Amino acid sequence: MRQYETMVLLSPELTDEAVDEKIAGFEKKVTEGGGEVLNVDRWGKKRLAYPINRQRHGIYFIVTYHSEPEVVADIERDMRIDEETWRYMTVRMDEALLRKLEKNAKSAAAREREGDSEGGDSPRRPATASSSDS
Repeated sequence: MRQYETMVLLSPELTDEAVDEKIAGFEKKVTEGGGEVLNVDRWGKKRLAYPINRQRHGIYFIVTYHSEPEVVADIERDMRIDEETWRYMTVRMDEALLRKLEKNAKSAAAREREGDSEGGDSPRRPATASSSDS
């Protein structure tokens, strides 16, 4: 199974419940196909760089998941048919990129642990009083 990340742009006219249904439907397709949803990142309503369907805003969400390529093709076909899904982009995460992301996450965690063990912020020097008698 390969790891994928799909970013979806929806119509801004959708209610929160409708957006939840879209995300749940996406997750259901992945799990029914034998995959696993790793993360769902909701960006919410954002301003678009250019108008789409005469709208200046859209609702974004990103799903990271493990799946077979056939399941991804099925999900994309459904999004192409859906009128409320304006744009989508699926990226397959290759092994080298996943290793690099994992290495970066580990080094960031190590830096954070080092910062915590030092007692938080770096020690501050007391301000020196300068007296100028003019």
